[in-house]
Amino acid sequence: MAVALETERLILRPWAGEDAAALFEMCRDAETMRYVGDGRPWAGVERAREWLARKAAASAGREFGKWAVVEKGSGRLVGSCGFDPPSETMPEVELGYLFARDSWGRGYATEAAGACMRFAFDALRLPRVVARVSPANTPSRRVLEKLGFDFEGLRRFEGTDEPDAFYVARRRDPQTPYAD
Repeated sequence: MAVALETERLILRPWAGEDAAALFEMCRDAETMRYVGDGRPWAGVERAREWLARKAAASAGREFGKWAVVEKGSGRLVGSCGFDPPSETMPEVELGYLFARDSWGRGYATEAAGACMRFAFDALRLPRVVARVSPANTPSRRVLEKLGFDFEGLRRFEGTDEPDAFYVARRRDPQTPYAD
């Protein structure tokens, strides 16, 4: 997966092994991880290395995956954004994003996810992309709605205790821009 995406302020690039320390710094924050996975911060850099290995394996041979999100101006890793491939628990391509708390409120999630959605529909020609978030994660839900995702209800997925808010975006007219 050598694809890299670029926006006005961000570069989305493949993850590298040397990103483990920065990823861990982001994911050790309890507030950042509040709505992610089991809701607990990561305890050590080894967890970041394992995550990077899983994402690399999942994207092997594909044109998409999760990308590291880097600020152009500073070169600092500020998040993760991209797609998980279909799996047994989610049979469709799923958009996901995570940003360091000190980068919240800058529009990075909308900007990065908008670039990902343009790539999904314009380059990959996917007919639809799904996303799921905690119903209580209002900022993340707003990002999805800005990007044109439709809320399709609450759904419980295998391996989860609580239902997620389930969203779907469908490829649309190429004249309709995605949020930047």
